[in-house]
Amino acid sequence: MSRNQHVRSFCLVGLLALISGCMSAPQKAKLTEVEELYQQGQYQNAMSVARYNINNHENEPASIVVVWKVQVLQGTQSVEYVQALYNEAQSRVKEFGPTLVPFLCRGLQEDPYNTVRLFCMYAMSEFDDTTATRCVSQVLDPAYTLGAKPSDITLEFLQSEAAMVLGARKYTAAFDGIAKLAESKNLDTQNKVAQALGMLGDQRALPVLENLKKNIPPTREGKFLEEMADSSIARIQRGQ
Repeated sequence: MSRNQHVRSFCLVGLLALISGCMSAPQKAKLTEVEELYQQGQYQNAMSVARYNINNHENEPASIVVVWKVQVLQGTQSVEYVQALYNEAQSRVKEFGPTLVPFLCRGLQEDPYNTVRLFCMYAMSEFDDTTATRCVSQVLDPAYTLGAKPSDITLEFLQSEAAMVLGARKYTAAFDGIAKLAESKNLDTQNKVAQALGMLGDQRALPVLENLKKNIPPTREGKFLEEMADSSIARIQRGQ
């Protein structure tokens, strides 16, 4: 499995904070004290206030958010680090349920740290929720841009991960955005696009997949891509 697959695990310390990690305040909501401290980069003060709040109100959302964000920022800020977060947090995300979606969505759209954005998308993939699906699809919008903080997470990587989520949801409204990614020269991106189009099941994907096969390099990775494209073509033709 490549680093771009959802391999996620994390220690139990701060798990409650972890599961709601990338949540931000809902749109148009006034920032709380702890959120303002986070935005100002006063992470130590933010953590102190957040922990006080959590001790007094176990599920205080703004504080849960801030604790997780600071934990992420103290890590490597790499793709591997973010993907390492998820398995342990997965059950708690489900426990809190789709009430998290508005917070996760705002994180995916607005957080300056792209590791946080990526985790937001992974968390929303747990919910078969129309709002979550539409939010993830916005990553494929030409107007979508990454957060301002330095990161090794590229826009193409984030978009290819979104394609996988949307393909699994059979969200055909995202077809054009997913098909556009097929123009990438990156084999890993092409593999995910081929798989996403197969899951999507849209007949419009057939010429995209056939075209994808035309310039495949004669390597093991290229062979895998060809097999993936063929598998997706067959899947669409079977109407699955």
